[in-house]
Amino acid sequence: MTLDSVIQKPVAFGVETASDAGSAASSPAGDATPTPRKVFAFDDMHLQVGDRLQLECPAQMGIGRVFVRVVGYLENASLIVTAPTHGGQRVNLVDNDTVVIRAFSRQSAFAFRSSVLRTCRLPFDYLHLSFPEVVHGSVIRKSTRVRTHLPAKCLDAGGEAQAAVIENISSTGILLALPHSPGARGEIVHLEFDAHLHDVDTRLNVEAEIVSVAPGPSGSDAAWRCGLEFRNLEPGDRMVIKGLVYQQIIENPSSIA
Repeated sequence: MTLDSVIQKPVAFGVETASDAGSAASSPAGDATPTPRKVFAFDDMHLQVGDRLQLECPAQMGIGRVFVRVVGYLENASLIVTAPTHGGQRVNLVDNDTVVIRAFSRQSAFAFRSSVLRTCRLPFDYLHLSFPEVVHGSVIRKSTRVRTHLPAKCLDAGGEAQAAVIENISSTGILLALPHSPGARGEIVHLEFDAHLHDVDTRLNVEAEIVSVAPGPSGSDAAWRCGLEFRNLEPGDRMVIKGLVYQQIIENPSSIA
């Protein structure tokens, strides 16, 4: 495994602006500007007890990625995390297994390699991991887009409703796939959709401005693709949307659009 695969799309974290939003129907916020991967210090991750980390198991185990929580660490000695589970069972990691750890903190995504130093069962299941020698990361701009497949309802300016699918989302807007055009550029539509965040469903009802609209790909079930930019978001809705984006980045890095 190379470090290029640690953060699956290290140059995909990009900047989106309102002025870019109408540049293409395939993107509600324009093309992302690449951000180079950098080397960070361990302290730059600002890890706290209880923080959630993604752990990628050795390939031969056939498990992929699971989640653990920070128990603590001793600098240059060990990072202590809860033992990972899969399907309700403890993942059978053994000493010297190499794992990849991914974390999100503030405005950056991080990744590093560690090896299992010791598996412990008392007073609870936990692991001692080697302290990372190198931490790689990429800055996540505030409007990074992630691919999704969220069912939604779109109400156009005339109050006509139609089912739609959110194909990507950022903190500033979305790309919507739907059977009929919701209106012209500059018109306001209303969206309803559920955000599944930390095992809790939150119903969002927001308004957005059409910044691009174009026919969808030939043969697609959705005849139209519409780029929308959020308008007048309530602070609570904004936090839920940001949380949804960041959760997707951590749990599925390859979804970055």
